[in-house]
Amino acid sequence: MEDSPRSQMTYRDARRRSSACGTEGGEPPSQRPRRKRYRFIILMVVLLCVVCAVAVYARPIAKLAAKVYLSLKLSKSHLTGQEGANVKQTLATVSPDPNKSVNTLILGSDAGSEKGESGYCRSDVMMLVCLQERDKKALVISIPRDTMVQIAGYGTQKINAAHAYKGPSGAIQAVKSLLGMDVHHYISMQFSGFEQIVNALGGIPIHLNKPVDDPHSGYLPAGDLKLDGWQALVLVRSRNMPNGDLDRIESQHAFLKALVTKAESMKSVWTANKLVNIVASNCKMDYSAGQLMDLALELRGFSPREVQFVTVPGAAEYVGGVSYYVPNANLLTQMTDAVESRNWIEPSLLSKLQDQNVSSPAKVLNAPNADVVTVLSGSSTSAPAVYTVARELKLLGHQQVVQGQAKQTTAATTVYYRSEAKANYKEIVKSIPELSKADAVEDQEVPTSYNSPVVIVLGSRFTTPAVLSLYGRICQPALNFDNLGEVVHSFRQAP
Repeated sequence: MEDSPRSQMTYRDARRRSSACGTEGGEPPSQRPRRKRYRFIILMVVLLCVVCAVAVYARPIAKLAAKVYLSLKLSKSHLTGQEGANVKQTLATVSPDPNKSVNTLILGSDAGSEKGESGYCRSDVMMLVCLQERDKKALVISIPRDTMVQIAGYGTQKINAAHAYKGPSGAIQAVKSLLGMDVHHYISMQFSGFEQIVNALGGIPIHLNKPVDDPHSGYLPAGDLKLDGWQALVLVRSRNMPNGDLDRIESQHAFLKALVTKAESMKSVWTANKLVNIVASNCKMDYSAGQLMDLALELRGFSPREVQFVTVPGAAEYVGGVSYYVPNANLLTQMTDAVESRNWIEPSLLSKLQDQNVSSPAKVLNAPNADVVTVLSGSSTSAPAVYTVARELKLLGHQQVVQGQAKQTTAATTVYYRSEAKANYKEIVKSIPELSKADAVEDQEVPTSYNSPVVIVLGSRFTTPAVLSLYGRICQPALNFDNLGEVVHSFRQAP
């Protein structure tokens, strides 16, 4: 039987048909690109889900990794054996009451100093830091190293000997007995760790009224300085001052204020983690990794204005032929009661606590944009005008106005201002017409050298109205209803 024309289809014809209609049991060619598109879309959705998951959980994962890393490091920072057990027994449990502060004892020691019977060094620095997280307040109580205390088994001693004789647990117990306050945590730091922290922050700006010259700690010149780690140690350790340890504590307070100010301006998580890492590597403490990380985050929320610095009140006395710092029991009780009840010391009590005739050589540099104005005379003829201009600035509402004489004589009136204080400078010139023709110089060095964001140097040709007329000119725009809407100039700057 002959094949029909349909059955005699050649291979070429079948291939053409397959190309046109798809092979038997297959799918049309037009569906192939569509399947590829579907696969691409599904792949992109899966990748998007992965990216979103990583983005959502990246911070917790990173935090967990950092916590594990710190836990491994802190395993070497926790005391073990009998002393570790003594520390746990001596420390108090943190109160669940959010109104109560968390108190941490900071111990600073020099590994090269004279050691006690247990092998520990005398504590060179003792501070109880009371943090109140809810209200973001902090109080630092400094304890002079020569404070007279009773140490069980050793009788009357200076408080810095407690760490030498009985280790951290002995220092904690001595502070608890002295202040009558709980101690919840402790951190014992050697000076090498202190240096690393200061260097990690990029140095600390501070002003020294007088040079620091101590044969045991080192030398620092007077003026505006940016202290590195070693220089910071020179400042906080020097006792070669008129009032010895009390002056040194005031220097420490000035440095801590500058440190808090610098740390507040560096609200970087990376910087915080770096500092935590340095602390974990150079300290003995009872903090866990989680507690230490939480502490670093809490400290970033504290403003320098909400931190008080006090020293245990007392006076230097000789007892049994030995020089001690004997606490004032009455003032000490008032201080600890205020801390326990309010986590804050009222101004009246604070002034009593700070009235110890100390003379620290250090003071904090004003912030680059602080409302501080310095008025200087550039010549003897403009000296009388300094008081008048300063008085007017105070009448205009500026909180801190400093008067003085310029380091160099100048004929032209000049206003120097830091870039951050540009708005403040413009407001000053706008408010005082005599300064409208003054030379304006944006400069970093001159304002910094006078510790003032804005510095006004009155030249030899500068004149100003008498002080009494200033009151009239400030009040006149408000009282002269005929000139509402107009700028009133009752005088002009003299040629």
